[in-house]
Amino acid sequence: MASSDPSTSSGSEYQVFLSFRGPDTRVGFTDFLFHSLTDAGICVFRDDEELHVGERIDGSLQRAINNSRIYIPIFSRTYASSQWCLRELAQIVANTSKSEGKKEILPIFFDVEPDDVKLKTPLYRDAIFNLEREKKLSNGQVDAWREALMEVDAIKGWEVKKYKGYTDVINLVVEEVVQKLKTKHRLVTGHLVGIGDRVAAVTELLDVDSYSVRLIGIHGMGGIGKTTLAKIVFNQLSSHYGKCCCFLEDVGANSLRADGLVELQKKLLSEIGHPRVARSIDGIDYGTKRIGEVLSNKKVLIVFDDVANSDQVLKLVGGSTLHPGSRILITTRNKDVMRINGPNYRILEYEMDVMSSDHALELFSSHAFNGDSPLDDYKNLSRKIVAATGRLPLALEVIGSFLFGKRQQIWRETLEQLSKTPPDDVFEKLKISYDALSYKQQQIFLDIACFFIGQHTMHAIYMWKNCDFFPDIGVDVLISMSLVKIVENKFWMHDQLRDFGREIVRREKPGNPGEWSRIWTDDDVFKAMRTKEMKNNVQALTLDLRKSDNKTITSEEIGRFQHLRYLGLSGGTFRGNLAMSLTNMSWIFWSNPPRRLFFKPTNMRLNNVVVLEFSRNAFIDNSKLQSLIKMARKLKVLSLNGCHGIKRTPDFSGCPNLERLNFEGCSNLRKLDGSIGMLKSLIDLKIRACCSLGNLPEEIGNLVNPKHFLVKDCPVEKLPDSIWKLKSLCELHFDNGNTRVRSANSWELPSAVMLEKLEVLRIRSHNLKGRLPSAIGNLLFLRVLRLLHTCIGEVPETVSMLPCLQTLELIDCDEIQELPMLPTSLNNLRVSSKSLRVVPHLSNLTNLVMLDLDDGSRRKRGGKICNGDLVGMGKLSKLNKLKLELLNVLASAELASLSQLNELYLSGLDMRTLTQLPSSLLKLQLDKFNSTVSLSSRLENLSSLELTSSQVQEINLNGLQLQNLEELILEGSEPLERLELSNLRKLKTVRVSYCPKLVEIQFVGAFESLEKFSIWMCKSLGRLGYAGEAESADELTIEEGRLILPSRVFCKLRMFELGGCPKILQIQVLGTSELWKEFWVADCRLLHSVQGLSNLKKLKRLDIWDCDGLQIVEGLDELEALNHLNINDCSSLETWIDVSTTKLPNDCCIEIPHIPHRRSKTYFEGSVQSYKHYKESHSHRTFRRQLMSHVSMKSSLNPQIPEASLPLVDAGIHHLRSGAFTSHLLAITSHLPPEMQIHRTENHPHGTQAGSGNHSPELLTNFLRPVPSNHHDIASSPFRSRAPPITARDGSTLAWIGIGASMLQLDLLSGLITPCLMKCLNGISMNIASNLTEFILSA
Repeated sequence: MASSDPSTSSGSEYQVFLSFRGPDTRVGFTDFLFHSLTDAGICVFRDDEELHVGERIDGSLQRAINNSRIYIPIFSRTYASSQWCLRELAQIVANTSKSEGKKEILPIFFDVEPDDVKLKTPLYRDAIFNLEREKKLSNGQVDAWREALMEVDAIKGWEVKKYKGYTDVINLVVEEVVQKLKTKHRLVTGHLVGIGDRVAAVTELLDVDSYSVRLIGIHGMGGIGKTTLAKIVFNQLSSHYGKCCCFLEDVGANSLRADGLVELQKKLLSEIGHPRVARSIDGIDYGTKRIGEVLSNKKVLIVFDDVANSDQVLKLVGGSTLHPGSRILITTRNKDVMRINGPNYRILEYEMDVMSSDHALELFSSHAFNGDSPLDDYKNLSRKIVAATGRLPLALEVIGSFLFGKRQQIWRETLEQLSKTPPDDVFEKLKISYDALSYKQQQIFLDIACFFIGQHTMHAIYMWKNCDFFPDIGVDVLISMSLVKIVENKFWMHDQLRDFGREIVRREKPGNPGEWSRIWTDDDVFKAMRTKEMKNNVQALTLDLRKSDNKTITSEEIGRFQHLRYLGLSGGTFRGNLAMSLTNMSWIFWSNPPRRLFFKPTNMRLNNVVVLEFSRNAFIDNSKLQSLIKMARKLKVLSLNGCHGIKRTPDFSGCPNLERLNFEGCSNLRKLDGSIGMLKSLIDLKIRACCSLGNLPEEIGNLVNPKHFLVKDCPVEKLPDSIWKLKSLCELHFDNGNTRVRSANSWELPSAVMLEKLEVLRIRSHNLKGRLPSAIGNLLFLRVLRLLHTCIGEVPETVSMLPCLQTLELIDCDEIQELPMLPTSLNNLRVSSKSLRVVPHLSNLTNLVMLDLDDGSRRKRGGKICNGDLVGMGKLSKLNKLKLELLNVLASAELASLSQLNELYLSGLDMRTLTQLPSSLLKLQLDKFNSTVSLSSRLENLSSLELTSSQVQEINLNGLQLQNLEELILEGSEPLERLELSNLRKLKTVRVSYCPKLVEIQFVGAFESLEKFSIWMCKSLGRLGYAGEAESADELTIEEGRLILPSRVFCKLRMFELGGCPKILQIQVLGTSELWKEFWVADCRLLHSVQGLSNLKKLKRLDIWDCDGLQIVEGLDELEALNHLNINDCSSLETWIDVSTTKLPNDCCIEIPHIPHRRSKTYFEGSVQSYKHYKESHSHRTFRRQLMSHVSMKSSLNPQIPEASLPLVDAGIHHLRSGAFTSHLLAITSHLPPEMQIHRTENHPHGTQAGSGNHSPELLTNFLRPVPSNHHDIASSPFRSRAPPITARDGSTLAWIGIGASMLQLDLLSGLITPCLMKCLNGISMNIASNLTEFILSA
């Protein structure tokens, strides 16, 4: 079995899949990464190969792989020794290849090199060989593993050894995942008019580059566009903050709920990366305290939307100072919210004015006329109506949509109504459109407002049809009137319209939810249930009992809601006889009942139900399900998700109207009942992740009206032959590729395929072999044909007869050798096969937009093409994206004529004839090319250029028309010795890696846009050269091993990386820069010095590691804006931070070894402030050990001196350092008898009077000196001129007060206990003597 976070309950919820070898990384790295991702709010599946038993991957693992968007394999020393890891990796690669770019692999090389994974070294190569021999594995299986490793290695990942510690690399991984998932982005809908200036104004106020704290309050009336503005700003800025972003919606409304503010506090802490802290919150005050602690130590971007009062902000921000760089945006209708001043912030106001008249008219026209301006006959009316709406965006949108296509008389009546409405009364303005709806349309609107925002449309429409609300017409009317929108098949509604709809319900009977038509909050439901009156008005309610102590609803309680048509129940169950309850119900959603059902309902009669949904419901088993549906003759939808008690489907003969049937994650489902073939109305059958399901019944072929059929992630070996006779079927999806189906049980497609209405055919099945049947040419409506990882070896010529075919994808179908003539309708063609021998005929495919041909030459046993060429490419005039991996195939010169081509990837081709490329290219990637002649053409639009595994000694981009190039990547070019870059003014990123013979990079001209410059693993690189007028003599001094970085060339540089370049001896920054943010140096073993860092005024991050010879880091203590410092394995570095003079910010996070001058396995990690305290306490502890040792020695001479107790040491050292030692000593001795009191001598050269308590710190002690042997000869003491002595009134000198900087020089402590002190102690009480001795010893 696989282990995963118990809080994550369903495979469909996973976003990231971790694959790792348990013994190598489970404890430590993987655990750290898992929790860091989880803390960022990401759902992670953590697979552990050690936990697998048997030969089959279970359903939860299949589901997790299939549904995850990002895969992170962690390659370690023994990863390839595990067949489970390798099987998993092969499935990950296969999933990614078929995802059309929607899934990604982000590899981590833990303690291995990329070459190990690429099988260039014995490490993984031998491990796989041993597995193959020991386990007697098939060649096909082992080849798939090797290919998967090769595929993943081609993806740029993170090499852990290049980073100082786990923290750095894991932070980068988390940031990358958050960015790719865009988990923080908010949905913005509607026609945006006049928003640009407002976004710019708020963004300027926030000023994310400033190190200060900024809180901006956007205030204005409801419906004016505050939330939309906040969402756009949040989406634009969230990338600056990684996972530390949070958008809290409807703060005011949510705060009114029971524990609403606590839930908001928990959500805030969870979303900015502290879910464990969030779970500990049990009250508002404690939540406020913990939020304050977190926000004082973390830079965040937070939006509090629709705040009602200032107290809500204070409870959500906490009372502490906010971390520098934090930004908080508040939207509110209440200007008083702005009157908050925190410890280090105040709220800056941004008042949201109404739209300008021109913008308001444009927005109104877009809805009333479907254009930017009104029709001539309506201009005057339009301007008056716009004025009457108060120019509120929501009112303009709703009223405009209502008037679309209406007569002028309706317009005039609407204007008259608006004129009678107060300008700020949004409710009455919106009610004009609501009143224009029919009764049934109003019911649909209120249902959406109360329950279905963000929900899929389908189930609600079934319910409304059952209620005779005519939803097809009704929803269209609501959409046309801008009262609702459909986004990705889900309902969306403006929060003002939501509040408006709910207010209409509340006004039905204010304060009495039992008389409302709908109840949507738990408190109101409980309030209604407590009364024994009948609730005849209530039509729909939702109730969540997951956090309630009471988990049951009695039959009497639910029976009082006689006209209930919709019930959503989570975390609860029913008790009693329900024979007379729920009889009018149209839709029931019941999820997560208590696992131990002490009270079980009986006699549930669902005669009127059309939608029945059970999710993670332990109550449902075979008999219960059969009992529920046997009389449900109206049932249209049956959906079971995670119902593990179901072992076989029921007898469906009592459900003649069932249209949609869905089983997902029912892990014990083994058999579909043959009665499924009797469902004459069934149009949609989906079976996902039912990991015990065997073969499908042949009776499925008896279905008469199926449209969509899907089987995915189930160990079903083959499709029944009867399926191929379903004439009404439109889409067929079959995927058993992630299940362990025995390869011996291969299957073939039948020769007779009668799916005459089929539009989409997708099959992924390792054990599908043979050929595509010729009858496929009869599928005249087929649009998409996609085969993945099959053993299909032949495509029939009849495929050319498919007139509607747009997409043909044959991915990793490695038995295919050639393709027949293809239909001209194709616009997307992808073919990858290691057996491909003939280049497909392309000249007739004039509608192609995307073409991808791969002969497997980058994989083992690929690259077998022996016939064909790319003649006719020039006719593919619509081609937008072209990817060709064809070994030694002659590149076509006709490529230059493809004027629409934006992306081009070429690998392995013979490019001798390719003299020119199309000027339309935006992205170009060339692999294994041996000449730059193809780059000589005009590429004025190119923005990204990637050259890998080149075979040239010199790359000179001088003279090329690359004026728009933004990204340049060179990787793995072994012969490359020299690179020249010239006048690339828009170039933003340069990355050069794994070029072992590269000696020099020459820059010619200005690079005014370059932001990131990265050099890795270039072992021969010794210098950077610059052409042009130098600004200093240092720039002209070009020495081998001296890397000069002049700010005149890199004026916009933000990030510099250098690693694995052993010939670099010195790095020097010349000239100041306000933009440089990050500086990384790693694995430069001979690097002696880094100079000029003080020129980088706004540097945020400095990382230096594995530089054994480094001795000097000049300017480190001058980096006043630094917020992260990381130094590791620099054994020759003499000093790091001078705590007494450093200008590093106190909150800068540092990670440095504990011990200078040598490698240390322990590190200090914390802020500069805590490092200063650490250094003090470290010195304190050393001082204390010396004193204890001295006391121990002296106590043998005088038993009155305590040996084991030093309670005043800490206080004494504090006073000693603060310059108050003498005053404290005089004060203590003032309690002694007069003859034993200590005072200053009156012959102090500086004139200090006895008893004076005001001593300048410079003249007070930093250490005690022993008295001279002749203590009466004070004038002869070398210390006499520096400080006064302390004497007893009997003339005995106690000690001298020494002055100096060496307050902790331990070699000066040897005579601390003087004979005079011992004399003074004679005869006084043990308590006083002990206290006095302890204090002086503490000094």
